[in-house]
Amino acid sequence: MTLSPRLPLLDNALVRPESYQSVPRPDGRIWLDKNENLDPELLSLTTSLLRNLDPMTLASYPEFASLYSKLATWVGVSPDSLMLTAGSDGVIRLAFEVFINEGDRVVHTVPTFAMYPVYCQMFGAQAHTLGYERGINGPELSVERIIAELQRVRPKLFCLPNPDSPTGTVLTQSELREVIDLCGSIGSAVLIDEAYHPFYAESCTRWTQECPQLIVARTFSKAWGLAGLRIGYVVGHPDTIALFNKIRPMYEIGTLSATLVSKMLDHVEAMDASVARLLFGKSHFVKQMNELGFSTIPTHGNFQHVAFGDKSEKIHAALEDIVLYRKDFKDDCLRGYSRFSMTTVEGFQPIISAIRSAII
Repeated sequence: MTLSPRLPLLDNALVRPESYQSVPRPDGRIWLDKNENLDPELLSLTTSLLRNLDPMTLASYPEFASLYSKLATWVGVSPDSLMLTAGSDGVIRLAFEVFINEGDRVVHTVPTFAMYPVYCQMFGAQAHTLGYERGINGPELSVERIIAELQRVRPKLFCLPNPDSPTGTVLTQSELREVIDLCGSIGSAVLIDEAYHPFYAESCTRWTQECPQLIVARTFSKAWGLAGLRIGYVVGHPDTIALFNKIRPMYEIGTLSATLVSKMLDHVEAMDASVARLLFGKSHFVKQMNELGFSTIPTHGNFQHVAFGDKSEKIHAALEDIVLYRKDFKDDCLRGYSRFSMTTVEGFQPIISAIRSAII
């Protein structure tokens, strides 16, 4: 029997790594390679909540009313403006399912979250990329270039993480509004990925109620320290969310995930405190790197770039058994920079000490 999948899936360029071949990260090193929140104090809270869950949580199907109510209060919208998903990645995939037919045009940035180009391939979209340029203060992509490309391409969907990753760059609120309004006038849906909220506190969720073209992706993986649960949510106009609901699975997420997230929403102050600790740790790390003579890039996510220059080889060797991090990038706008996820001042201390010792 010959199978007949959708034509984009026959493209040999569409290749995904096999999950069963993934290599576990080693114990004994500090994990600063995947932009997770591993703040010990927040982990203590999530561990306590997990230990006190009712065992029936594992045996019962989920009920979401309480979670949607709490989430709506925190975001500042009505429950019918939300839908839970499998991480912010789930929002992105659903946006493609809702809006993209084969051959439709999609604009996204480069470099960016790896799944944007993958979903373009999966759904047979024509991908038009906006590349970040190397600037004096890091990667640059002006709102003027974005607007010109949107006017030229007139895409069905524009995807823009804000902050973007791995660049750590943002558009200002006024720039974002200009882009969102343009997308409305040319018939484009615009997906703003706010995965790093509230490490970057600014948000455009309030505009979803007046802009049906605007879709905002959020996640509990970063600031909330719950990457392992794979929970995100989409914020949009109720009419737009109604479209997303037409293709949602039977249950958006599992009972365990929903219950734990609902309990975490009773501890917003603990999440805010964790964000503050990590931001302070980041500023401490930047200060130490600058005092050692290394260049850093201003970033708005929960990660930091630093260029070790001609001392890179010695430093990478010194850090090999201490920490996991991104050593370099192939993209010109970040080439020569290493990326460290944020941790506390105490968490950064052995890393700073090893770097200092390597260059003495």
